[in-house]
Amino acid sequence: MSTKDILILTMVKGMGPATIKKNIHRLKSDINAYDLIRELKPVELENLSTYENDADIIISICQKEGIEIIDITSVAYPSSLLEISNPPAVLYVKGNKKLIEKVIIAIIGTRHSTELGNRIAERLGGYFSQRFAICNGLVEGIDEHSIYVNEKVVPNTIGIISGGLCYKSTCSQNHIRVIEDVLKAGGLIISEYPPMKKEDQYSGSASSRIQAGLSLGIILVQSKIDGGSKYTLDKFVKLGRVVGIVNFPTNPEYQDSIFEANRLIVKEKKCGLAKFVGLKTGKTLNVKAIIPITSKDDYKKFEDELTMQSTQSNLF
Repeated sequence: MSTKDILILTMVKGMGPATIKKNIHRLKSDINAYDLIRELKPVELENLSTYENDADIIISICQKEGIEIIDITSVAYPSSLLEISNPPAVLYVKGNKKLIEKVIIAIIGTRHSTELGNRIAERLGGYFSQRFAICNGLVEGIDEHSIYVNEKVVPNTIGIISGGLCYKSTCSQNHIRVIEDVLKAGGLIISEYPPMKKEDQYSGSASSRIQAGLSLGIILVQSKIDGGSKYTLDKFVKLGRVVGIVNFPTNPEYQDSIFEANRLIVKEKKCGLAKFVGLKTGKTLNVKAIIPITSKDDYKKFEDELTMQSTQSNLF
């Protein structure tokens, strides 16, 4: 099945990412999308010509704008992302595509970060970007501070955005600035949305699962107990990977509510992590390790766990 046919499947009502993954063998064996639509959503066949035309328009825009489409059957599609239950059927990418071949970590936290949180995020981003790719949503707060050191974007930055890659039309002005800085620094921007799709209130939480799927390790820098980072961690804690939690008890600010999620997870470990992401028990979690990060010695512990994880996954 061609990339165009897979694009068509993403437009079929009721045929979401989980259904497409479930039928990935058909995507690899069928000549086109017709038979699968006929079997699963026959009422949608009347819209097939419209979907074909829309797919042609998307492909044309991508060719004009230097956007590459990687479909779920491609050898270039990240194998780690296939481990989530509902991976995007297509990824739209712009920039240095080779970064998705590196070991990737996500550095995440609140949009309403403090000076302490920002300093920690900058140190983590500066350190880990020298060897690994750093992945996040490029939004204000911890995300942004983890990729900027001395006002310059660190190397090996991957941004997952919640709008289409014609970003000047689909994203906010501040987001446009950060995206362009990442691209100028040799980074990569990824979206699951067609190039002209504007950001909305739902697309951000959906794209967080891509961060989780791509990343072999994740570091929570700063979050309240009801912070949005729980959406990324909720997907991540089911994948058997490495979790780092910033732990800075010697600083009085660490006792504030802005670090409440960090304190809970450091204290209660799997049970605390389960509470943060909204699970009833830690028994349902699948994490390789939870590492409190207090100093650079702990950076090394996290790095060693990540190296072992990547070796086992044949990704390092």
